[in-house]
Amino acid sequence: MDTQPKGGGESRVHTTADAGHARPPVILITPDLCTEDTAETEHQYVVRTNYAEAIKEAGGLALILPYHLDHIAAALALCDGVLVTGAQPGAEVAKQRGAFERALVHQALAEGKPLLGICHGMQLIGEHLGGSFAKDLPGLASETTAHLPYAVPDRLAHEIAITPGSVLAEWQGGTTAEVNSLHRHALTGAGKFNVLACAPDGVTEAFEALGDTFCLGVQWHPEYRLTELDRQILKGFVAKCAERGANGSPLSRNRNALIKARLDELGLALPEASLPPGAFVGAVQSGTIVTVSGQVPLRDGQVVCTGHVGGGVSIDQARDSARWALLNALAQLEKIAGGLDRVTSFVRLAGYVSATPDFTRHGLVVDGASELLRDLFPDRWMHARVALGVSSLPRGVPVEIELSAVVTEGH
Repeated sequence: MDTQPKGGGESRVHTTADAGHARPPVILITPDLCTEDTAETEHQYVVRTNYAEAIKEAGGLALILPYHLDHIAAALALCDGVLVTGAQPGAEVAKQRGAFERALVHQALAEGKPLLGICHGMQLIGEHLGGSFAKDLPGLASETTAHLPYAVPDRLAHEIAITPGSVLAEWQGGTTAEVNSLHRHALTGAGKFNVLACAPDGVTEAFEALGDTFCLGVQWHPEYRLTELDRQILKGFVAKCAERGANGSPLSRNRNALIKARLDELGLALPEASLPPGAFVGAVQSGTIVTVSGQVPLRDGQVVCTGHVGGGVSIDQARDSARWALLNALAQLEKIAGGLDRVTSFVRLAGYVSATPDFTRHGLVVDGASELLRDLFPDRWMHARVALGVSSLPRGVPVEIELSAVVTEGH
């Protein structure tokens, strides 16, 4: 992927389509929230189509991200980068949106996901990095200003001065540019970022976060693509997302670290693969298919629970046992595959539930394993399943789990 050359000459960024990528980088974009007084069911997520079209033109695939705080980790596991969009000028964003975007930015930076903030998005990311959010600065508060000259930012509004030697200067091929504008609020102060551009009145127009992660904020709206600089910003962002997807996303070698992080969030850990107690092995591999022998719920080598579901074992205890049995199955899978990063998909999960004759909710018990698999592998958890009731299981446990998966070749 050709991004920004550090020497002289052309500093244009090629789109991912130029390199013939089979899958475009997936970019999550945050929408605004349009509420209706009549009923909550009529609330709408809204985002201008030109955000998605601009990402597509730059070689990416844009997906709108709902405000689900509990799904941020899963969403980031599916994407290669995040775009935090603008908002209505001068309007306060909904508290739900602000809380979600702050959590999203925090987690995206922690995982090294490329970030692009536009207008409100630039201000929110900059505030997270230590800057200050200023409402209605003098000179921005009047009805018509250089920063809010038109209701639609579809024409150039004012000049910006670009920091020499910055990535913006490389993309622009100089230290001045014309940009559109549509804002009353601004980012002020200093933080963990370098200011890359300012308006003639001193308003910060662009910054780049310190550190190795690509994190760029621009106050204007490059999604209108009025200039070549606008297009270069979008292409540069998507190019970084493609690079991240190829070299460090959950779709490649960082999967193990992310699975461990998700386990930590849940207060769980992958146990050591136990030695089978009979004349069989923990797992076998045939080509790219791995079949894991049935695993019982062990924690630190000890049985988690014994008894019959519907008798002395509650459904919650049984679901917890199913989770621990799955963790032991994953330990066997990790051992034979050489790492859970090599798992490309799951084929089948079978759950055996030792229950009383009148118990019928076996599927709910095995859901404990299936749901954990979904939480740990949000981009490839789907599997066929069977849930069977039995009269007894080895060591008196209430649940046993077996698993089969597809892994990459070459181990």
